[in-house]
Amino acid sequence: MTDASVAESILTSEGQLEGVVAALFEAVDVPSTDAHSIAETLVFADMRGVESHGVQFAPRYVRGLSRGLLNPAPKVSAVRERGAIAVLDGDNGLGFISARAAIDLAVELARRNGIGCVTVRHSNHFGPAAFYAMRALEAGMIGHATTDGPPHTVAWGSREPVLSNDPVAWAFPTGGERPIVLDTAFTGVKEKIRLAAQRGRPIPGDWAVGPDGRPTTDAEAALRGALLPIGQHKGSGLIMANELLCGALAGANFSFEVSPALVNGADHHDEWGCGHFLLALDIEAFVDRADFERRATELTAAITGAPKATGIDRIYMPGELEDELAAHRRDAGLPLARTTLDALDLVAREVGAPVPSEQLA
Repeated sequence: MTDASVAESILTSEGQLEGVVAALFEAVDVPSTDAHSIAETLVFADMRGVESHGVQFAPRYVRGLSRGLLNPAPKVSAVRERGAIAVLDGDNGLGFISARAAIDLAVELARRNGIGCVTVRHSNHFGPAAFYAMRALEAGMIGHATTDGPPHTVAWGSREPVLSNDPVAWAFPTGGERPIVLDTAFTGVKEKIRLAAQRGRPIPGDWAVGPDGRPTTDAEAALRGALLPIGQHKGSGLIMANELLCGALAGANFSFEVSPALVNGADHHDEWGCGHFLLALDIEAFVDRADFERRATELTAAITGAPKATGIDRIYMPGELEDELAAHRRDAGLPLARTTLDALDLVAREVGAPVPSEQLA
């Protein structure tokens, strides 16, 4: 396996990149532990090939913090608790902090109750949803995470964006070499479109509409338009379900109430007040774990061993490609796009942090 982008990148390591990114957040008064937690999550995304949610987003977070729009040291607190359920207030911090606290609490609740469900309000972007779902795997549990965010998606049949892409992640232990991890949005991803625009590349025709409301493959036009839900009315309906979980149930903003500045091209993250929904399921409360893992292995064998369509050499389980890429990058190095490195250098100079390109040289 190789990385096609290496020619336009520098090679670094997971640990090196975490260190320089953490330093950016420490420079804007994020406590060291939280700064490293944020950096860990961002680098996790890059390691798995999800650069749209990786360190290229860090400058916008750092600017939001440096301009006083986000709380660098949030005091995440429980505002409701009952049985296996809790509600946390994110205190206007980045969602990385409150969502991690929420899934960890969900796991603790699931140990006692078989299930743990935690919502978060007054929060902000939390990066890759899979990171939080996969934290439940460490306890041998099933994890789930979803969130709302700024409005950049049209409801099916409408012209004005009122929804976010409301990504969802599920992580299932299998007892084998790799878990089954689904992490998907119900639209094309705005940051992937932004990356395509930066690199002069087209996007699939079913990802977005341009300013005229028509589907487009032009990434620049898509940035001036809105995202399309996948599966037409089906994807639109799934987003609405997650809006209710992350907005109404969490006591947070719906996506149409969140500031659209960032998705409209702002260079910084402002206050969103969005919500998250985190869930942990203790397998042993339902069935013997060994039985679940055996059945998961049977499912994997049935799917990967199914007759292949023309031109297909291998059938992958959800998360398998990402796991393989992360393993490859641990051995061969992590390619960091030079455009991303330049952006990190720029914000580092703005906030008086060590310049990443000098640290990674």
